Amino acid sequence: MSSDIQTTLELLVINNYLSLASIGVVVYDYILTFSRESISGYGLAQYQSDTTSPTLLQSRPWTWVSTMFVVVRYVGLCWFTTNALNGDSFVPGPLEKGTVMYQVSGWAFIVFLSVTDLVMILRVYAMWNRSRTILSILLLIYVPQNILTVVLNGIYNNPNTYLSVTLAQVLDFSSCSISFINTPSRLYVYRAAPRLVLAAVLVILAVSQTLKQSFEMYKATKQWQPNRYMQKLVGDGVLYFIVNVLYQIDYVLTSVAPPNDTVFFLSAFLYIAFYTLIPRFIISIRELYDHDIRGRFHIDTGFGVQSRSNVGPDTTMSGMVFVDGNQGPEHDLELGRVHGSVLNEDSPIGGRE
Repeated sequence: MSSDIQTTLELLVINNYLSLASIGVVVYDYILTFSRESISGYGLAQYQSDTTSPTLLQSRPWTWVSTMFVVVRYVGLCWFTTNALNGDSFVPGPLEKGTVMYQVSGWAFIVFLSVTDLVMILRVYAMWNRSRTILSILLLIYVPQNILTVVLNGIYNNPNTYLSVTLAQVLDFSSCSISFINTPSRLYVYRAAPRLVLAAVLVILAVSQTLKQSFEMYKATKQWQPNRYMQKLVGDGVLYFIVNVLYQIDYVLTSVAPPNDTVFFLSAFLYIAFYTLIPRFIISIRELYDHDIRGRFHIDTGFGVQSRSNVGPDTTMSGMVFVDGNQGPEHDLELGRVHGSVLNEDSPIGGRE
């Protein structure tokens, strides 16, 4: 066996193992979060607001945010699995099957990415006290970036023009190989650059606001609270913002030059984290909302929409709340996010801008 064939075979086997491992991790994460998903992700449960322990009363109506969650969870799952299996011996052919899988993966990724970006934009919008300036800046990046992505994908991800799918045979293994004919060498960079800009702006805005609120908490309490800061890091979704920008950086770097073994495994990790964290983020925000409405406080939502949880259990609630607290209404007081007569606008923590 020649060294080239040996190397190709080893890479194919490693790719097979990574595909199985990544799909296994995603399935395991899905099992862990399914019970939380059915209650918080879809908005299927409404809790009694005048008791300490949660009591299931009735199903919530289906909302547009429930639709966003389904897109993130299941269109994202379609992208993840088809992308993981592309180029493996698990899809040995025929060519038509490999072509369809690659096209499905490409379009599913665009839908998944556009919705996750929108979720993050609206989250940052709420973190910055519904600043229209911040929202306008983010949308000015978001809209052209999505238009460019759709146009480039429509032009180049087409078997009738630039996309070429061939059947590669290595000993007893076969797999579908994807390549592009007569395309610009920097095509992936052109696609990834606007996404990287948006991811960088989002993470800067999210981290800066989280640091600002952390220092405000320190000034009010005169002590550092590492546990609270970590809870806030997760609760505000900053962790996902960081993973998002790292994923976009990795996408650009691996497009410019072939990755070594270390970068290859790091890319696989970011690939898994990029998909699994956003559904968890949405679920955790819904759970925080359910926790806060039992305290019947009027809280600022993550979409810049105020909930009506303080006016009675029969009031229609907003579809999704990205609360700025981490443990409940008492912590919202510390962050200056409870509205009405509970917190004075002159609070040292700061009210709404």
